[in-house]
Amino acid sequence: MLVHLRTTPAAIARQLISMRRIFAVASLTGFCVTPQRVSATRSKSVRQVLILCMGLALLVGPGRSASAEGLTLRQVIAMALSGSKNLKAARWVEAQARARLVQAGLLPNPRLELANKNDYLFANEGEYTSSVGFSQQFPVTGRIARQKDVARIDIDLALAEIREAEWKLAGEVANGFYAAVALNRQMEARNRLIEFDQKLLDAARRRFSAAEVSELDVNMAQLDLQRVTQERALLSGERAAQLDHLNQLLGRTAAQPLVLDDSLPSAETLPNLSDLQRRALERRPDLRSALLKAERARADTKLARAEQWEDWSVSLGVERSRIAVTPLPPQPSSTALALTLSVPLPLFDQKQGRIAETIASGSQANAQIAALRLSISNEVASALSEVKRLQQVMLEYQRTMLPTGERNVSLAQQGYGRGQVTTSDVVQAARQQGEINIAYLSTLNLYLQALAKLRTATAEYPR
Repeated sequence: MLVHLRTTPAAIARQLISMRRIFAVASLTGFCVTPQRVSATRSKSVRQVLILCMGLALLVGPGRSASAEGLTLRQVIAMALSGSKNLKAARWVEAQARARLVQAGLLPNPRLELANKNDYLFANEGEYTSSVGFSQQFPVTGRIARQKDVARIDIDLALAEIREAEWKLAGEVANGFYAAVALNRQMEARNRLIEFDQKLLDAARRRFSAAEVSELDVNMAQLDLQRVTQERALLSGERAAQLDHLNQLLGRTAAQPLVLDDSLPSAETLPNLSDLQRRALERRPDLRSALLKAERARADTKLARAEQWEDWSVSLGVERSRIAVTPLPPQPSSTALALTLSVPLPLFDQKQGRIAETIASGSQANAQIAALRLSISNEVASALSEVKRLQQVMLEYQRTMLPTGERNVSLAQQGYGRGQVTTSDVVQAARQQGEINIAYLSTLNLYLQALAKLRTATAEYPR
């Protein structure tokens, strides 16, 4: 089973209960202390505020509702397939291939042949021969049919190359999409940590003013706030670069806003390895292209064999001539119909090199197919293994580490309320919980990338 990527109902319920408590107390205290309370309740109020601030640490968890206005992965892939400038340029290969098919079905142009012979510069007896005719070359071994076969395969190959470009683009979009989603969630986790650290710092400063804590406690809270703020700034830059890259893939300018639906993939059952490998071998556009290249090599071999006999040439014309016979009077002109057949004999050039080249190309294409089949099978196996490995890590976070971190924060809150633990202990527990959630989100990013890689390897995109 795939990992359930959302928080459990029990964890969500605990977070909501904590939030209600925070808001209830906040409305009563206003997170401030009035002059009338200073003398009797100042220390207790500030301590309660600090304890309640700890409840925000529970909100650092990865689960949250998706944006209803964001674009889903399928929508983003569809936008890329329709808007990508590189893909639009790649689609012109189909028109080029269809134009080659038209050209392959044409006969050579006929030739107009004109000739004139006379003895003007020599005996000048009035002899001459003039002719006019047409010649046409005809293939006698099916050369044009073989050329059309190659051109038809070129059309299929062009379509396969377009699908391969779409498949690669969809996989790249999926990787970028999930990277942006993970960065969004990591930034939200930092935002919640910043909110928590800011309130903790405010409470520590008030307690320092009341001489209840040392300056070390204030500095500790301030440094932690600055550290998380810097992390958020770095993540913001990474997210901006990722969205710019996505806009580039979509054929849009980098300045255009792009809002993504960052809901996580739903839980589903993964097929076994053999089924995934079979699907990949059936769907992969790059394998389809390799198969077509082998088919084209075979068609090219047939064409080369057909070209062993070059086109025959047939000429048809009219010839008019007159001869002079001494000492007879000038002879009348005569007219004749001329028919000529020219047959090239394949004595020396039998296209031996051309045939050998196409046979070698076919062998190379078959070797590439075998290598690609093995590569695809190994790629699917590796991607599936990575997904399963990260599933186990995710489950470990969900089953033990996240609940334990929440439990530690709760115990630290209770102990601080009873005066049993120090401020540094509470900060340490909250920081540890935040780091666990951040590490969980980093693992989530790796999981989403591995899942996108697996779906790309099995050619589920852009289906």
